[in-house]
Amino acid sequence: MLLYGAVNFLAIFLINRLSDLPVLLGNWEAKAIALSQFHFPGDNFYPPGSAILLVPFLWLKPHYEWVVFFYFVIASLIYFSICHKLIENQKLRLIALGALTGNPYLLWTCNSGQDTVFELFLLLSFGALLLRKRPGIALFPLYLLCLTRPAYWSLLLLFPIIVFIRAKQEREERPKSVFIVAPFAALAMTMVLNIAAFGAPNLATESGLTAHFSHNKYYYLSMPKFDMDVFLSKGGNMDPALVLTNSTKFKEVKDVELRAALVSIVENPKSFFLNTLQKVDSYFFAVQKTPQLPGSYYLSKDQKSIIIENERLSWVLLLGNAAYFVYRSLLLISGIMALTIFFFYFRKRKLKLPNNVGYFLLPFFLGAIPGVIYYTESRFKIVSELLLVPLILVVFDRYRGADARS
Repeated sequence: MLLYGAVNFLAIFLINRLSDLPVLLGNWEAKAIALSQFHFPGDNFYPPGSAILLVPFLWLKPHYEWVVFFYFVIASLIYFSICHKLIENQKLRLIALGALTGNPYLLWTCNSGQDTVFELFLLLSFGALLLRKRPGIALFPLYLLCLTRPAYWSLLLLFPIIVFIRAKQEREERPKSVFIVAPFAALAMTMVLNIAAFGAPNLATESGLTAHFSHNKYYYLSMPKFDMDVFLSKGGNMDPALVLTNSTKFKEVKDVELRAALVSIVENPKSFFLNTLQKVDSYFFAVQKTPQLPGSYYLSKDQKSIIIENERLSWVLLLGNAAYFVYRSLLLISGIMALTIFFFYFRKRKLKLPNNVGYFLLPFFLGAIPGVIYYTESRFKIVSELLLVPLILVVFDRYRGADARS
């Protein structure tokens, strides 16, 4: 385990030195300082989960790369314990461990993303607690994960219900009622605090803007090739007035960005259809990183051409994209194989997966709900994808063992 932690430290350190992007954890500094002084943050554009995790490390300012190193190495040790507990075959276990260390885009995003390394730490903590049959305690990192990335609210609210249904089907001891109620109580408490602090119950005030991006008429032109934020932001293409002028629809919606998204859905059904297809394809089936190209490309003001501003192409980025292409191709193929083995072999022979590893499917598949309602990029699913790796390999491991015995 210590050797694996050392290898991952060297890997993230190397990525930090090779990256042409800065470490962005400093973006949370103001909120972290406010929280450390027991004050509400100044805004709720993003929820405070990342700021909470940064609070113990404010003394490192401005060298927040060491916060990235710390959380990434701790996450790698947790992942090692998960793989070691689940996978008996040493070769398959090494493959699982390599999925973390050998995924350059995951390391790149942990280094330069403002919350990915926190997401990795919290989600793997959630998975490790599930394997130790501590679903109640697992709700704590999961709640903090929701305060880091609101997309995980779907997992927090549905997870206890799924556990309850499974326990009933398997005739196991059912969780106490507080386990079912706790996530909804946490949601209500969060909304009440947001009303008190910010005057609105929104889990994140950026949700309206994100909805507008996600349902923009020309969203399908940006994804999966270009960065949606850059592609649509320039040239005035995200001006709500372009959609709302002369429209009387959804006047009761106060958030102009959200209203622009709703009006765009109703008035551009063909674009909405193409947007939705693209989101489903990018979330489940695309093997290239989304967005596929680095750099700056944007839709012109007259919406008749695409401007190439800065390609930002380098061999480091291109080789990283190629490595992710190989990684996700193998993940998709092996995932389909594992599902086939499970449904046509495990169920027939009444074989079961160990402990609660089946729940490792939930973060990725429930993540498709916000991924389709809003939008998806590889950085939003790359962490939940990682939990699929030990699940897939434990299916192969159990199949291999059962086949050898027969």
